[in-house]
Amino acid sequence: MYTVIDGKLFKNMLVGAYQLMSQKYDIINQLNVFPVPDGDTGNNMLNTLRSMYSMIGTMDENEPVGIIAEKAASGAIMGARGNSGVILSQIIHGLAKGLHGKKTATCRQMSKAFQYGILYAYRAITTPVEGTILSVARGIAKGTREVIRVEPDFGKVLEAAIVAGEEALARTPKQLKILADANVVDAGGQGLVFFLIGCLNGLTGKVADVDVKPMQPVIKRLEAKGEDFSIDYPYCTEFIISPCKIGAREVRKQLMSWGESMIVAEGDNLVKVHIHARKPGRVLDLAGSWGILHDIKCDNMIDQFHKNKARQEKIAKKPLGILAVVSGKGWGNIYTKLGCDVVSGGQSMNPSVQELSDAMENGHYEKYIILPNNKNIILAAKQLKKWVGDKVTIVESKDPMQGLAAAMAFSKDASTEENAAAMTESLGEITTGMVTTAVRDSKIGDTIIHKDDFMAMAPDHKVITSKDLKSAFFNLLEQLVTDDTEVISVYYGADLDEETCKAFVKEAETKYEDAEFEVYEGDQPLYPLFVSAE
Repeated sequence: MYTVIDGKLFKNMLVGAYQLMSQKYDIINQLNVFPVPDGDTGNNMLNTLRSMYSMIGTMDENEPVGIIAEKAASGAIMGARGNSGVILSQIIHGLAKGLHGKKTATCRQMSKAFQYGILYAYRAITTPVEGTILSVARGIAKGTREVIRVEPDFGKVLEAAIVAGEEALARTPKQLKILADANVVDAGGQGLVFFLIGCLNGLTGKVADVDVKPMQPVIKRLEAKGEDFSIDYPYCTEFIISPCKIGAREVRKQLMSWGESMIVAEGDNLVKVHIHARKPGRVLDLAGSWGILHDIKCDNMIDQFHKNKARQEKIAKKPLGILAVVSGKGWGNIYTKLGCDVVSGGQSMNPSVQELSDAMENGHYEKYIILPNNKNIILAAKQLKKWVGDKVTIVESKDPMQGLAAAMAFSKDASTEENAAAMTESLGEITTGMVTTAVRDSKIGDTIIHKDDFMAMAPDHKVITSKDLKSAFFNLLEQLVTDDTEVISVYYGADLDEETCKAFVKEAETKYEDAEFEVYEGDQPLYPLFVSAE
């Protein structure tokens, strides 16, 4: 029973909301028809929560619930994009106001804080429209009014809020004709329900299975009804005024005649504005007279519509692919030619969980097998899997050469499980090593290492040092090559030119006559040579 919510539980709720949104944002995009069918509502809500997470992700979970809420609100409003993103940021802002100064919150206090959130969202909208995220928010407030009075368990309150939200969401096509014409529910309202489900997941640690049927892209549904796209206020204009000489109410009043779909949201010493304008320059000039402008964004929504239409027609994501972490343009080209999506990273340049998540969002596949290609990146990949579940499978490659062997074992016709098994097995069919330069005096095992020594390193072998690169290369070959070796692949790094590398290889070919040598540009930093034997 969750009768008291402390900082740890509240942080878990918000992180849970972000994690679920990162899995479901594309469903929201597909629902997006109002006010403009530009297919970005899910992205906007995800970016809002991502910015929120950037503020709370590293916070100590023992912080007071009020402090965590305050940081979350600050991040959300700074990163808010689009109608639904700004409205969601105001819900989080209202939460923070309701929890201000509290170390922990009772169930009733948390419930009131959520009601504050809905109130702040309504205040931000100049002209509320029925059948939108606000209708869903109001349905949640109305549907939980009674349970808040009698229920001491906040988990139960969230469950009731989700039921009320789903019921209100189902009514949105009856409230807004464009939704009925497209046979969808409101995108922002669906996002709000996902937000609550994510909060419940984070609170309880139990991941609910969200059953939302996949659907044909919204633009195709609208075109099927023969509808044309037109708009009187084509420029989606957003900005922050900080500090602002006037209050949010006066900002709304002065901008009222300059556009539609206006949202004016207040934060700490700032005002965030979202407006669809005919003349965005006039809006920005006026806003500039009230204070300093930040994070200015102006998009032509007609262009967005057509770009989204083309993207839906031409770039349908494939079911399963590979995401490889590599450093160096040569390695990037090698993996790309195999059909892999690539994210930059490697030794001393480990990508964050967020960067891996971004690569998935912008990639070509629905699900991924990740090749970390560095033992220090495996943990980030595992954390990503906690976020997105079965969208990610990890094959624990320790370097790009192992990853390459695994990628070559991939088959688009096999299942995720079959591919993962075959790719993992391939890791044992190749031996790899590398040469790098010591940056300081040190000792590894019995080996004394001096600054600027070249080090030949291979798994399960002793580190061998030398004063020149060629000697280190031959020391590495001694460790890797056996009587059964057939192919030796050499990848030269950013600090070694092709001519020198080929000279090393030509000399090695006379010593290892039974093996075939192949030379590739890797362009990896820090390591002049990567070598694999198979």
